[in-house]
Amino acid sequence: MPNILAFDTSSDYCSVALYSQGKLSSKSELAPRSHTQLLLPMAKSIIENNAIELQDLDAIAFGSGPGSFTGLRIAAGVAQGLSYGLGCAILPVSNLQAMALQRYREKGEQEVLVAFDARMDEVYWSVCCVNEVNQCVSVETYGTEHVSAPEALFIPDECSKKSFAGVGSGFNFLDRFPVTVQQKMTVMDAEARPQARAICELALSAIQQGASGKLADAMPRYIRDKVTWKKLPGRE
Repeated sequence: MPNILAFDTSSDYCSVALYSQGKLSSKSELAPRSHTQLLLPMAKSIIENNAIELQDLDAIAFGSGPGSFTGLRIAAGVAQGLSYGLGCAILPVSNLQAMALQRYREKGEQEVLVAFDARMDEVYWSVCCVNEVNQCVSVETYGTEHVSAPEALFIPDECSKKSFAGVGSGFNFLDRFPVTVQQKMTVMDAEARPQARAICELALSAIQQGASGKLADAMPRYIRDKVTWKKLPGRE
């Protein structure tokens, strides 16, 4: 069994998880703007508590996005540095898929609409299905991952007859979602945030399926390619 260390700093939580000797351990702390101070000490603590060394790690995983641009860069930078220094695999994991898996682990619901507040009056979102066969879990995204105004959400045609659990801070905009989407929701949790446990589990699944975990491929995934802003008066 591989030893996998996972990070997530994409939201206001700082989260670390370790898979070692068939056991998954995690630490999480609500820590807005304190991720850089907490991330490595939390990782050191969880490694020591499991009686392994950094050199024993086979892979590093991180929540690659979407999420806070600064948060994504923190997790990616730490993961890249450790992967390079240790010479081990590195696996970027979708935060939207991780949230779908969290819901499945907590409530057993396989069909999940995940939505995060993306600021700028938009949400990151995707429609996911969680599958588990012979203790190997996977998350399928129907269509693709999106960033849009809350009014632009839609249910893809291939799952139009399904209903969904809704998770993520984007559900604070529920009253702006199209009625056709609202009608598909069976339950909602706007307080849920990505956690490294699910990221670690999806990384394990990827390794079991043969993922190589190349450093060159381990980049944040912002979805929103550019940020726009209003210029101050007199500025070009």
